[in-house]
Amino acid sequence: MTICKASLYSKHTRGRRSVLRAVAAGATALAVPGAFSQTWPAKPIRLIVPFVAGGGADATARLIAGKMAERLGQQIFIDNKAGGNTIIGVQNLKGAPPDGHTLIWTMDQTFVLNPSLYNRLPYDPVKDFTPVALAINSPITVIGSTRPGDAQTIQEVVQRAKAQPGTLNVGSAAILAHIAFAEFSQLAGIDAARITYKGSAEVAQGLIAGDVSLAFDGLAPYVQFVKTGRARILAVTSARRFGALPDVPTLDESGYKGMDLSVWFGVAGPAGMPAAIAQRLAQEVEWAVRQPDVIEKLGTFGFEPATAISPAIMAERIVRDGQRYAPVIRKLGFKLD
Repeated sequence: MTICKASLYSKHTRGRRSVLRAVAAGATALAVPGAFSQTWPAKPIRLIVPFVAGGGADATARLIAGKMAERLGQQIFIDNKAGGNTIIGVQNLKGAPPDGHTLIWTMDQTFVLNPSLYNRLPYDPVKDFTPVALAINSPITVIGSTRPGDAQTIQEVVQRAKAQPGTLNVGSAAILAHIAFAEFSQLAGIDAARITYKGSAEVAQGLIAGDVSLAFDGLAPYVQFVKTGRARILAVTSARRFGALPDVPTLDESGYKGMDLSVWFGVAGPAGMPAAIAQRLAQEVEWAVRQPDVIEKLGTFGFEPATAISPAIMAERIVRDGQRYAPVIRKLGFKLD
């Protein structure tokens, strides 16, 4: 299906404004209480996870779903439907009864990035979903190696890159990491080569092998290398310091103002889900991610709870991130079809 002019990332101002109004109206409706939440859940809940079993996205879904089930008194079973940058999972959600018993655990890729990466999507990122809860965040981390002579701070990286233009090689894999590096290099005024890898494991190996001097990536693949002294975390891309790395500065506080970029995961339902159920779900997600054992475990995956959780906040974040990232993706020329 071709994305219509009224989609979230339309090139036309009129289309964009109409979607913003639709999202705002939906977010307002979600705040209205009702009787549905008192009878929900009436049966086990199916949580579609559009990622492979055993990976970080799957692990966080199982962690949070398991904690929610303790309080809800109903099983939440995980249904892995991986593939197509979450598209296969989304297709499994469409058409499901909007009664709060079929949900999806997914990320910014679904709502924010895919509409700019694909000319044709089999779903509408606004019309086909009920936003529920943006649950967890993870900044992109900037990682350097600890080989003799390597830079020890992000400021030193920039100084060397300016002194020797074109000599800095930076590895990244995920689209959001590419965007983070593009924004940082522009703010820092440096000329650096972006080396694209298929996945984070390959980026990490490239850094350790010396094929790249710097990596923009998630935290998890580098924990073992940091512990053994083979890599160091130089900075994070979020606006505030990451809870699992309290001693690591943000790029913003390091002098590269305006850097505020994080990967996020959350829960959504099919279009038409009652507002009261969405609100109740958001409350349960928030309770789960605030539990100390969950916070501790999330830190090992490189995530932390979102600062505030509600259907309206998730809807607003989708709009804001879409407006920010779409022009960068177009400028970088990324397309997946």
